[in-house]
Amino acid sequence: MKSKAIGAYGWLLFTMMLWGSAFPSSKFAVGQVPHGVAAFFRFGGGAVVLLIITFFMRPQRAPRLKDIAGACVAGLVGVFGYNALFFWGVTMAPASDGSVIFPALTPVITTVVLILTRKESARPVRIIGLVLGVGGAALFFVTTMADGGDGSNRLLGDTIFLIGAAVWSTYTLLNRKVLGGMDPVQAVTYSTVAGSIALGAMAAPEFSSVEWGSLSTGFWVNAVYLAIGPTAIAYLLFVRGIRDVGASSAAAMMFAVPVFGTIFAFIALGESFTLAQAGAAVVMLGGAFLAVISGQRPAAEEPAAEAGSEPAGSEPAGSEPEGSEPADVVTR
Repeated sequence: MKSKAIGAYGWLLFTMMLWGSAFPSSKFAVGQVPHGVAAFFRFGGGAVVLLIITFFMRPQRAPRLKDIAGACVAGLVGVFGYNALFFWGVTMAPASDGSVIFPALTPVITTVVLILTRKESARPVRIIGLVLGVGGAALFFVTTMADGGDGSNRLLGDTIFLIGAAVWSTYTLLNRKVLGGMDPVQAVTYSTVAGSIALGAMAAPEFSSVEWGSLSTGFWVNAVYLAIGPTAIAYLLFVRGIRDVGASSAAAMMFAVPVFGTIFAFIALGESFTLAQAGAAVVMLGGAFLAVISGQRPAAEEPAAEAGSEPAGSEPAGSEPEGSEPADVVTR
């Protein structure tokens, strides 16, 4: 393996660590402010950072009005819709649940829709992966119901996570159509700005209930970290990874997110799974991984991996490898 590729995988692994850390960090945030306010701080701050980055990068071509409108619509679905649900769910369920459910079920739901609409093939190995993914998810929910303590509240939170995964799948499919003509940094910037404005409107009635003077320094440090690390820097690193190793390889690294998310949730919040829940999570993630990998083209066929080609996050028509869905993770 070339040294450049080794370095790229190292940065991608760091990106997955940033995204994994966002789950417990968000859980910490909603413990001090309403979930809508926490979501707005993360993505409002991220939007400011991305606007600054976009200004200094000065993309070679200005986006068309049609592309800007498409990116804003995608932002309302993926940034506003997804995160309104995620931050609500994390008030009831452990952060570690979200770190497993989202990365596992988003590609499963997306792949099922693409197969049903005959936009992707249904290979036997892929079907097995989908069955394992759905079966693992069902088992995870059953073991959560069987768990004592605050099991019903946790189940409601996990159900909201599931709905959020479906919303993110919608965002993924929407991206394929509306973001094809934009520079990837521009696309995510417009999406994040539009979504954060909607999050701000949702959070506005809750601002008066926040005791601003009592918020700890830790809260503000965490808010800045969420805006800069998992929201802005992680995306840019992911685009760089797509450029260096290809969309399929970069997307496959997403399955490291639950590992980091679970570790950070245990260290920072003391969260853990029961043995049955851990087993269900492994089945769910294994099935999702099998479904995604079996649907990808060989690396040699990946346009994103070619020298001098545009990063796959921009999603030019017909260039995205099956199942890779690189743009479905850029604002997590």
